[in-house]
Amino acid sequence: MKPISIKGLRAASSIFALLFILNASGCAGAAGSPSVPAAAGTTVAAETTAATETTAATETTVAAGTTTAAVPQTSTSAERTAEAATTKALEKTASEETGAPSSPHSAPTSESDLPTLSVIYQDGTAVAEIPTQSGGYTLTIPQPDGTAQSIIACGADPLSDLAQRTKEIPYVEYGGQMVLSFEDGSQPDSVELTDIILQKDGTSQFGERTYVHTTLECIDGKAEFTLEENPVVYLSSTINPEGFYRGFRVNCTWENGSAAEYGFVFRAGTCFPIESSPETSAVSPTQA
Repeated sequence: MKPISIKGLRAASSIFALLFILNASGCAGAAGSPSVPAAAGTTVAAETTAATETTAATETTVAAGTTTAAVPQTSTSAERTAEAATTKALEKTASEETGAPSSPHSAPTSESDLPTLSVIYQDGTAVAEIPTQSGGYTLTIPQPDGTAQSIIACGADPLSDLAQRTKEIPYVEYGGQMVLSFEDGSQPDSVELTDIILQKDGTSQFGERTYVHTTLECIDGKAEFTLEENPVVYLSSTINPEGFYRGFRVNCTWENGSAAEYGFVFRAGTCFPIESSPETSAVSPTQA
């Protein structure tokens, strides 16, 4: 018997290895990975690449070239929502870093997105700053699963707090303009005013049935209205030489369901003549 040479053993090993690779390639195809059938006289080698976050692919190399079958991973609705929330957070961070103002029409999702309110009374050359205060708010925050979470914060009643803490409540005349400015935050989509005749402590003088409601349009962060007489004052049987205390609740809402309350207080309407007094306010009543 002729002895087998080392070279013959190596050739046999190569043939065995080739048969093993071909058999393994066939199992991979049965398991669901795409494969390319080998042509006669060609050498086939199967390679499987590692799965990434977005795609998983199996590559089969043929002597004539390479064919790649890629199966993209489908993102779920929750993943898309999370990506959108992340993008918005990144945009907000970039805006804060560059000093660029946030979009005036974006809905607030954090306390820092709520605007501050300032109110100015204007009547010709007469100008007075009206004391304002914020109250409670509700924030609607989108969640990664596509739902929304509401955070409710209760604040002090802005009208009674203002009336009790403000040392000098300004007096103004009818016919001037009240200009409401929403600054350093998201512009409200809706602004509703509630006109209330107050007692000195800021509580309602005649009850909820006498409240007067008005809706204002907010443009470029500002809303305004002409100050007119509130006929509810005629329900009073007393004379108010200092003018009637009058408060406006300001309820702001946004399209995403967020809401915030503000308020401002002033004095107006008296039975006595009035004269200008620029040292203290726009106009002041003359005491009897």
